[in-house]
Amino acid sequence: MININMSDAQKIVYVEVSGYITSNDAKNFLNNYKKMTRNIKPSQYKLVVTPSVFECENNEDIRSICMYFFKNGYKKMYLVDPGNYIMGNMNLGKIEQKFFNKSVKVIASVNDVR
Repeated sequence: MININMSDAQKIVYVEVSGYITSNDAKNFLNNYKKMTRNIKPSQYKLVVTPSVFECENNEDIRSICMYFFKNGYKKMYLVDPGNYIMGNMNLGKIEQKFFNKSVKVIASVNDVR
């Protein structure tokens, strides 16, 4: 399951990821995301991704969504990973890891968003 919520007052886009994600779920999320963010400027918003334990039918779907976020123009992106679960299980090459760490700030809770 992938859910999206927006806070216009705080200028934050929240994305929650958990459970089993099918290719159809990923496509539906991306379509809903595009509709919800059509009238905003991502450079003025912060992106906060809160993943729980999840599994994907096709890992390329999640990669496509992440690349869409990178290309969309967010100035500040946050990954809520208090137990270091995601960062500990991600298999990135040196260049990918350097790019990821430069673009995404890993935080312990949503309250750490600045």
